[in-house]
Amino acid sequence: MTRQPIVTFLSDFGTREYYVGAVKGAVLSACPDACIVDISHDIASHDLLEAAFTLDSAYRTFPSRTIHLVVVDPGVGSSRRALVVSTENCYFVGPDNGVLSLIYQREEVNRVVSIESEHYFRQPVSPTFHGRDIFGPVAGSLAHGIQIDKFGPEVDDYKRLSLPGARKVSDDEVEGIVLHIDKFGNVITNLRPQEVSRLVERQTSPAAFHLGEAEIRRHCRYYSEAQPNEVVSLVGSSGYFELAALKQPAARLLGAKRGSKVRLKVK
Repeated sequence: MTRQPIVTFLSDFGTREYYVGAVKGAVLSACPDACIVDISHDIASHDLLEAAFTLDSAYRTFPSRTIHLVVVDPGVGSSRRALVVSTENCYFVGPDNGVLSLIYQREEVNRVVSIESEHYFRQPVSPTFHGRDIFGPVAGSLAHGIQIDKFGPEVDDYKRLSLPGARKVSDDEVEGIVLHIDKFGNVITNLRPQEVSRLVERQTSPAAFHLGEAEIRRHCRYYSEAQPNEVVSLVGSSGYFELAALKQPAARLLGAKRGSKVRLKVK
């Protein structure tokens, strides 16, 4: 039995306006059988890094051949390109503004195509709503079985965000940054256990995180292991080290902001 095609949708549109519904309508007009799954529409307006992190944390849970539609597009109507990206297991449709940067890091990219074939666009194309008139119809067309090379020429100079990685400070210390702060105030770093193990000589559990004046020495498996008013470290569901507190926003307790430097010194 043929599986119903899946299209995920991630945007900064919110849910108050008509934008999300209009894009879904465009997807379904191209592929009435598509199953559209919302990842989030609460990305901060124009925030490419938050969108990149959210996509990276969610897309791997979906079946192979899923099409991931990403519309966080502060350059809509400008000369920035629209892209279809093909990997071994799935497709991504979105603007060429760096929002797919973490995908480029994690996945082996097979092809990247610049969307230029107007045959697949909703007409007339609004200069302010390419989500509805270009990205949505193209995602729906992919779901309907149209091959990627039908949308335009292959390119290899697609844009990547400048994302700092973990940096080795000494034989037993690495430095990273706060990558994301979630709605609970959990401080998600860009440090992953395997990356720390690769950079430092001593392969042991983390001993101490340093953020500003704070030192966090206790490492837990889950949030409720923390004591009241205690900030702990743990490996979160996204695969990155987090700093968290029990039923409190660790970001506020630590004075942490996205981009803040974090150091991890191992035993």
